[in-house]
Amino acid sequence: MIKVFLVEDESIIRQGIRNHIDWEVYGFELVGEAEDGEYAYPMILKSKPDILLTDVKMPFMDGLELSRLVKKALPKTKIIILSGYDEFDYAKEAIKIGISEYLLKPVTSTALVDALKKAAETIREEQEHTRLLERYFVNYEKYMEFPDKTDYSGVDRKLIQSFLKTGEIGECGIFIDEYFEAVGKDNYMSLLLRQYISMDIFYCVREFVKSIHTKTAETAPELTDLKRLTRAIERPDSAIDYLKELFTFALHVRDTNSNDRYGQIIREAKDYIGENFSDSEFSLNRIAEYIGVSPSYFSSIFKQGTGQSFSEYLTRVRMDKACELLKCTNLRTSEIGEQAGYSDPHYFSAAFKKVMGQPPKDFRSGKGQENLEK
Repeated sequence: MIKVFLVEDESIIRQGIRNHIDWEVYGFELVGEAEDGEYAYPMILKSKPDILLTDVKMPFMDGLELSRLVKKALPKTKIIILSGYDEFDYAKEAIKIGISEYLLKPVTSTALVDALKKAAETIREEQEHTRLLERYFVNYEKYMEFPDKTDYSGVDRKLIQSFLKTGEIGECGIFIDEYFEAVGKDNYMSLLLRQYISMDIFYCVREFVKSIHTKTAETAPELTDLKRLTRAIERPDSAIDYLKELFTFALHVRDTNSNDRYGQIIREAKDYIGENFSDSEFSLNRIAEYIGVSPSYFSSIFKQGTGQSFSEYLTRVRMDKACELLKCTNLRTSEIGEQAGYSDPHYFSAAFKKVMGQPPKDFRSGKGQENLEK
């Protein structure tokens, strides 16, 4: 839901806007309203709306002053101004502040909804942009310092590999554009530097395609041909177009040759869990960092690929180990719990009973086995 905050000093207009727009149907949530900018401002700071819908003329703090404060504190918030004053000075000042839309009263519900939808579309595009940066450009600051950094190649390869594993085909163009924006336009205009960056990316992608062990790559050998890259590097725009095409091809190979789109990353995750489940401090954040993606994204693809949440899968692995130790060793329950990843023996016993349907000691002795098998 896109959050909207309404500021309007005329109660009839405010109620009309509130009651005559089906907010949820259009994907909006009205998170607050106020009759004046001075009263509204602290509420806005608390609710952090995506869109501020405000009148211009109000008694204590007008809409333009409120907009200045909101833009300074919450620069991503989009602002739509409602005004009954068809004066150029208001519109000119609104443009300076960075207002998204300037609507003259009386405004119809349809026109207002259209303005809200337009602002929401911009917000979602910006959120997608941010999500992509957060997912892949975890070392964005290092890129901004390039070319003084001597570890560029290592940072680059980790970034590229992360995208190749988890990126979407539709994101290839955005990824390449953001990548070179991070490198810096002036840097990339240099032929020598462009050659270095492009060659490094080329070999990283080609290694990834070869690692899939498939004949699909043979269907487009020109894309993984060094001569094609050499020609493309001659101009910045042709180099970028070629790399977008190359990435699209690589992700197509990945998806075509796997019924499970996230197979590689999930296999890595399962291997890592198998090696580290006995650590009681093992966490979602830790495995996401190891894989090279955000915790929320890892949680999502792991659930899609396995049908289980990370927590459920980890618990299952730990319980399988506990069952094995209970049946095959004479270790104490507390020792078994510790080896299975539970530092607190009481918590281990409670967790075991919840999952297995009986306490560890009963499982070891075979009590209630018939019920368990049923």
